[in-house]
Amino acid sequence: MHNSKADLKRNTTDKISARSIAEYLIAHREKVSYRNNEQWAGLRKQWGFINMLTKQSTQMLNQLESLLYTANPDLCKYCKDGMPNWVLKLLAKYGTAAHLSRARVSTVAKIPYISKKRASELVHTAKNSVASATDPVTRQLVEVTAKQILNLKKTIEEQKARMVNDCSIPEVDLLKTFKGIGDASAIGIMLEIQNVERFASAKKIASFYGVHPAFKISGDGASGFKMSKQGRKELRRILFMVAMTAIRSNPMIREVYERHLSRGKTKMDAIGVCMHKILRVIYGMLKNRAAFDPQIDKTNRQRAVGRAAEQKEDRNRRYQDFDLAAPISRRQNKKRLERKEPHCADDTTYGVIAPVPEPST
Repeated sequence: MHNSKADLKRNTTDKISARSIAEYLIAHREKVSYRNNEQWAGLRKQWGFINMLTKQSTQMLNQLESLLYTANPDLCKYCKDGMPNWVLKLLAKYGTAAHLSRARVSTVAKIPYISKKRASELVHTAKNSVASATDPVTRQLVEVTAKQILNLKKTIEEQKARMVNDCSIPEVDLLKTFKGIGDASAIGIMLEIQNVERFASAKKIASFYGVHPAFKISGDGASGFKMSKQGRKELRRILFMVAMTAIRSNPMIREVYERHLSRGKTKMDAIGVCMHKILRVIYGMLKNRAAFDPQIDKTNRQRAVGRAAEQKEDRNRRYQDFDLAAPISRRQNKKRLERKEPHCADDTTYGVIAPVPEPST
């Protein structure tokens, strides 16, 4: 009972002190700041806001695709690699196939990236469509969803442009010298790494973000070295997009990708190797404050090959040659002596000797 009264008194005192501090701040109009001196605070807030808008856009795109199967399924053939903007603008104006079938070809052709030939084809296909949803509710949902997605995409592009214009960090300009890293990707990488001095080596930064290879085995017995995927996943997401771009535009990364494909790796495994390579290159650029130079990487690889070719004496006892003169334990000595003893059928000291039965008369 005494302890409960003491705890109650302590809690009451804490509440009074917290309330007093709040009243003092309000009275003197002082602002409470958290990490006010942090260099990346503003960029981190803007990066999080853009990611939130991107997730909302993806969710609405998934919802629109489910509505499109019943409202105008003939447009699905244009959305195999994502929904282009001209399809979104078309759906924002004509939500269902029934509504599109009553439109004029000249009016549909006014939508950007829709020619008169394609407009005529769209209207003709809509007249013979097998769409099951022709009600005004579905039409209204499709049009509103398409407009919301277009607005979200516009806002995302505006926020990205503003984030790039407001960023004045020299490391971002340094990373953009690598072909495959754009403005937004460079900012995202620096938001994750922040200070490269936190990591003692390239191996440690790869392990911190889960890009290093790790041996994995599944329940069905399949095993092998795969990307560990441990640690923060945001940088892995950025590195994946950078690797996809670098495979097309950066000769050094393309050579790494093709070399591992020729060794029998799958495409995703080869992309994972490229992600690991790009992160190591980024570490070297930030550590040495130097722009990307493929000749430096070529020189480092030649030095590594030469170092591996040198046969040095291995002092690790685990890989030493077998030596009979090495000291051993009594148990091991006993086992070796047993191996030396002969094991033949004529030896009467081994086995069970049974009497031979006499022949019956």
